[in-house]
Amino acid sequence: MNKKELLRDKKILLLSLCVMFIISFALASRIIEIRIWSDKVEYLTREPIFVHYEVKNRGNSPIILSFGLFGEYFKITDEKGNSYANMLLGEYALTDTLQANKSYRSKEKISGRYRVVNAGEYTIVMETPQGGVLPETRSNTLKIEVKNPAGEEKKALDLYLDAQKLDWNKEKDPQKWEQAFYKYLELVDKYPKSVYAPMCLYTALFKAHVIKDKNIVLSVCKRLIENYSESYYVDEAFYNLVGNYKVLDDKAGALEYMRELIKKYPNTKISESAEYWLGKTEKEEF
Repeated sequence: MNKKELLRDKKILLLSLCVMFIISFALASRIIEIRIWSDKVEYLTREPIFVHYEVKNRGNSPIILSFGLFGEYFKITDEKGNSYANMLLGEYALTDTLQANKSYRSKEKISGRYRVVNAGEYTIVMETPQGGVLPETRSNTLKIEVKNPAGEEKKALDLYLDAQKLDWNKEKDPQKWEQAFYKYLELVDKYPKSVYAPMCLYTALFKAHVIKDKNIVLSVCKRLIENYSESYYVDEAFYNLVGNYKVLDDKAGALEYMRELIKKYPNTKISESAEYWLGKTEKEEF
């Protein structure tokens, strides 16, 4: 081998090493870690199931992504090997940034988006797709069990299903929607400790536009806020609460109620949310 060929081979080797270094550096700077968990391991059929997740950028440079995409990355199977597909595909722009050593936390209602509603044992992971905008990674494995209810919970579920029949009628008859609204409230009246109770109050609010007496709707919001403060629906209850005070043109009433909550439930999630909505409502005109 002459000097010219030797020099050429050295250049090729050096170039290859540089390319490998660049690729290694790029991969090292784009490392994410995903952790998932649930509030409990046993649920009842039709009970809302939320899976929490945390995505952490373990690399040394920011990652441009869309936080909204993570809800599509769950892989769910039952004990029979059946897979549960994402039923809510969206279009997401890469407008979010996850800085190095920072985390993003959120939750997904898999009982809705993936239709995990029936009795069975479910295995859940979150896995980023190959060739996607994110580095390929896989979370820990989560296992939950969904059981059929018994006793009063079975009666509560039957009542909930009756309400749903009115809720999803083909004609979308306002009169039937009003019946569904009160049927959901009936469940909460009869079974206030049921796992389905907060969900029913929340669902009733979606039918509330057919209720002429907005004070009745306000009572549903207040009931959800004060009796089920640990549920996932409290933020929505506050939003609807303020909206219905607007319909009544009663800003003073809204402010009074927020201050009442802050005084009645100090240092709680209720008072924290009330303080936020108090400040927001004070700035609005209605």
